[in-house]
Amino acid sequence: MFLSAKAALACFLLVLSSWAVSGYRDNDLTAEIPAARRECFYQPTKQGQVLEIEYQVIDGGDLDIDFRMNAPNGNKIVQEFRRNDGIHTVDATMEGDYEICFDNGFSRFTKKTIYFEIILDSGEEDDELDDDEGEWKKFISPDDTFGDKLTSLEVAGDTMNQIKSYQSKVIQLQGLLRAFEAKDRNIVERNFNRINFWSVTNIFIMLVVFSLQVYMVRNMFSDKKKVRT
Repeated sequence: MFLSAKAALACFLLVLSSWAVSGYRDNDLTAEIPAARRECFYQPTKQGQVLEIEYQVIDGGDLDIDFRMNAPNGNKIVQEFRRNDGIHTVDATMEGDYEICFDNGFSRFTKKTIYFEIILDSGEEDDELDDDEGEWKKFISPDDTFGDKLTSLEVAGDTMNQIKSYQSKVIQLQGLLRAFEAKDRNIVERNFNRINFWSVTNIFIMLVVFSLQVYMVRNMFSDKKKVRT
């Protein structure tokens, strides 16, 4: 049995609305901060949105960085010094570009690799999505044949939205796990190089000390001294 034209249009609009952009946006980035430099990033934000940023140093030096976040009017919101990681949530009280800066000025020779994630959450677009879902119902009239099927499609649309939300959270978690993995791997590799360096250094010192001891002992029992009579 085929659906009528109105029912087909309703199905199309329902599927389209189920994949519409929600009020939850997640962006992550890995950046390299050169020694004695500062890098800033800007996030456009509307009033009433919730801005959350999470960062961590995954490579370089002692894995520390200076962090600062400014409002669009230049007022300082957050400032931290020599931190390995951090997470902050800010309610946007004004519209504009929020400035996010990472400062590596205290490090003269070592560059730092930063992984950070910006989450922008707002219910405004979700309200628009609900309005769109209400609009498609105007194109159809109650039908005994397809009424149950359209109800099932509504339930399926809600399920798809939930799946999309869960998928976004899974992608976010996977990004964090990759960052943690990269950070741990860099720490292990740095410790491995340090262990190898100091092991070779200790072996060299031991060989030098051993050679000196052998030389001194041989000189103590040497019979090449001349005896005058």
